[in-house]
Amino acid sequence: METRKNVFYNVLLAISQVLFPLITFPYLARTLGPEHVGVLNFAESFAKYFVLLAALGIPIYGVREIAKVASDRVQLTKTATEIFIINALGTLLLSVIFLVFIFVLPQLAAEKSLFQWALAYFILQVFQLEWFFSGMNQFKFIAIRSLVIRLCFIAAVFLFIRSTDDYEHYFQMQVGLAVVLAAFNAKRLWELLDFSSLSLKSLELKKHLKPMALLFLTIFTISVYFSLDTILLGFLAKNESVGYYSSALKLNRLFIGVLSAISVAMFPGLVSLYHKGEKEAFVLLVKQCFYVLVSLALPLVVGIITCAPEIIHILLGTAFDRAILPLQITAPLILIISMSGIFGFQILSAVGKDKSILISALIGMFISIVLAFLFVPSHQEIGAAITILVTELAVCTAFVFFTRKEISLSNYTLVFFQQLFGLIPYLGIVFLFKLFVPTLLLRLLVIGVFSLAWFVVLQLFILPDTIFRAQWNRLADRLHKEE
Repeated sequence: METRKNVFYNVLLAISQVLFPLITFPYLARTLGPEHVGVLNFAESFAKYFVLLAALGIPIYGVREIAKVASDRVQLTKTATEIFIINALGTLLLSVIFLVFIFVLPQLAAEKSLFQWALAYFILQVFQLEWFFSGMNQFKFIAIRSLVIRLCFIAAVFLFIRSTDDYEHYFQMQVGLAVVLAAFNAKRLWELLDFSSLSLKSLELKKHLKPMALLFLTIFTISVYFSLDTILLGFLAKNESVGYYSSALKLNRLFIGVLSAISVAMFPGLVSLYHKGEKEAFVLLVKQCFYVLVSLALPLVVGIITCAPEIIHILLGTAFDRAILPLQITAPLILIISMSGIFGFQILSAVGKDKSILISALIGMFISIVLAFLFVPSHQEIGAAITILVTELAVCTAFVFFTRKEISLSNYTLVFFQQLFGLIPYLGIVFLFKLFVPTLLLRLLVIGVFSLAWFVVLQLFILPDTIFRAQWNRLADRLHKEE
C-alpha cells in the first residue's frame, strides 16, 4: 500500500512536470525566440551540470542511506547532517570555479549577468534535499511542495517575461523560488529530525567519502553524456541550434520524467526488500515496474515520432521547424532511459552493484565524446540528437548485460514483444486521422483520445494477466464489496 501511494504521488508530481512546462514553454518559445531560448537552455544546462558535480553521488547514495536509518530518528539526524555538509562543501568549492568560468570563458562572459543568476541558482540547489525526502518516503510532501512552487513559477512567467529582453528574469524567478523551496524544506526537516541530540563531534564525514567517491565518479561520467550534450552544442554551434535541440529534448524529457517517477518511487521499497532478503518480492516488484514502463513508453515513442510536426507547430510555432527532426530522433529515449532506470538505477543500485553502473556510464561517456566531436560541428542539432540516442542505447544495453547476472530476464522479452505488436493499431489511428482531420490541434486531440481508447482495450481485454487488468479487477471487487 505504501509503495502504491508513493508511486501515485510521484507520478502526480511528474505529470505536473509535464503539464506546467506545456503551459510556460510554448509562451517562452514564442516570446523569446530560438536564440534567447538557446541562451537560457545553455545557461540552465551549465548550472545543472555543476549541480550534478556538487551532488557527489548523493541523489543515489543519500536516498539509500536515509532509507536504511529512517526508523531511527537520532541516527537519521546524524546521517542527514553528514551528507548535507558534504554536499554543501562540494557546492562551495564548485561555486568558486563557476565564478571563474563566468569571467574567463567568452561564451559565458558575453552573458555575464545571466550566468551570475545561474550561479545563484546552482548554490541554492543544495537546499533542495530531494534525496532526503525520497529516502524518507515523503513523496506526498515532495508533490505538494513542488506543485505550489510550480504554480508560482507559471504566474511569474506570464507576469515578468513580456519581450525578448526579459530573458534574464527567467533565472531571477528560479532563484526566488529556490529560496521559497528552502523555507518549505526547513520547516519539514524540523519536524522529522531531532537536532537536540546531535553533537558536531559525533559527525563522521569520512565514512561516506569512499562509497560516495564511486558514485560520484559514476554520476560525473553520466553527466558527460546526459548534460554535456547541450553544453557542447553551445560551444561548438550557434545559440539557435541549442534552442532547437534543447526544445526537442525537453519535450521528450517531460515524458521521461513521468515514467521515471514510477521507478524512483519504488526504489526505497526495493532497497528495503533486498536487505530483508525477500528476493521473490523484489523480483516481482521489478517485473511490475518493467511492464508498466514498457506499455506506456512504446505508444508515446510512436506518437511523438509520427506527430512531431503537429507537436512542434502547436507548442512552439513554425519558427522551430528545425526542432522536428531532433524531436523524432530523440523520441526513443523515452523507452531507452526508462529501461536504464529499471536495470541500472533500480536493480543494480539496489543490490549495491555500483561498479557495474560505473562501467556502463564510462561506455556512454566515451561514445558521447567521440560522437559529439564527429557530428555536432557539421550537423549541429541533428548531430547532437544522434549522439544522445546512440549513447543512451549503449548504456542501457550495458545495464541489461550486468542485470542478467543478478536476476533472470527470461519473461521480459515476451512482455516487450507483446507490447510491440500492440503498436500496429496506433499507427493506423495516426495515419487515418492525419488524412481526414485538417486542423492541427483537433487532429492531435483526436489521435490522443483514440490511442488512449486502444490502450485501455489492449491492456484490459486483449493481453493476458496484465498488471492493469489486475488493478482493475481489484478496484471492481472493492467497489462491489462496498455496495
